[in-house]
Amino acid sequence: MLQSKSSQFTLSPNGEILWQEKLNNPLPGVAVARLEKGDSALRPNLAISANDQTSSIDQTQLLNQLKLWLKMHIAEILEPLVLLETPQGVEIKSDAVSVIAQRVYEGLGIVPRETLEDVITGLIPETRADLRAKKIRLGPVLAFIPALNKPAAVKLRALLWSLYNNQELPAKTPSDGIVSVRIEGDAPNEAYYRAIGYPLYGARAVRIDMLDRVISCIYDHADKGKFQARHEMAEWLGCSIEDLYKVLEAMGHVKIFDPLDEVKPEVAVDDTKAEETPVPQVEEAALVTDESPKDATEKPKDVKPELATFRLKKGKAFEKTG
Repeated sequence: MLQSKSSQFTLSPNGEILWQEKLNNPLPGVAVARLEKGDSALRPNLAISANDQTSSIDQTQLLNQLKLWLKMHIAEILEPLVLLETPQGVEIKSDAVSVIAQRVYEGLGIVPRETLEDVITGLIPETRADLRAKKIRLGPVLAFIPALNKPAAVKLRALLWSLYNNQELPAKTPSDGIVSVRIEGDAPNEAYYRAIGYPLYGARAVRIDMLDRVISCIYDHADKGKFQARHEMAEWLGCSIEDLYKVLEAMGHVKIFDPLDEVKPEVAVDDTKAEETPVPQVEEAALVTDESPKDATEKPKDVKPELATFRLKKGKAFEKTG
């Protein structure tokens, strides 16, 4: 085992390191160690599993090998996040970029922007470029690392967060590639879903990149503190218009006008009078010819209904819309 290649080890959703004796065998193998809560979510401890495969091996050597493998595994899956880490024993710098990077690191790649506003004010164009070089995006509501939206990064963060916060494993995560999902239950853990890159809004876990797209669209089209919901927003979130409204309201925006509320019920038709009214007879149907207007042959296009108007949540982004 001590001479095994890194590909012979895998990390299970239950937090176990599995070893496959045969190099090209696709089966996961046997558990040789398990992750335990460490000093931080990204620094779990390891404990050797007692079994026939591990009992005959020097425990110290095996533990050191597995610690190295785990460190490399986390660094590979969460590379842009791990690169933000301040080495142990080194004091965190007080400049804006270093402080933001450290907070994003502690948040497993995502942190509410409102907690950073005092630091963001100290950024200049050059230091904003430094943040982008670190793969950090300062969105209107959240600061996050877009590169961590990949399924492997979502699952690993879910495991590490759950382990550090004493939650059951395996952690439940949205299906690979899904942009949003309705979360059932009375009290879903908002901190958990934010940490894995799926913040909760309106009882939906929404992948951060799609959420950021919607938020940016809102502020790009807002005028005088108001905006109108758009059909593409629901398409980006993969949800119904009703659920879109719930997400927008969960963000703090207030619905102030919905065209559907203005729709009047149809006037009832008096069938008796309808029967007494003669129907005009058409002597000859009009024929469509090559000389007929082109519009006469075209089918009317589907017109999407007008959506509701919202008042923006008041805050710094609100102030920018004037």
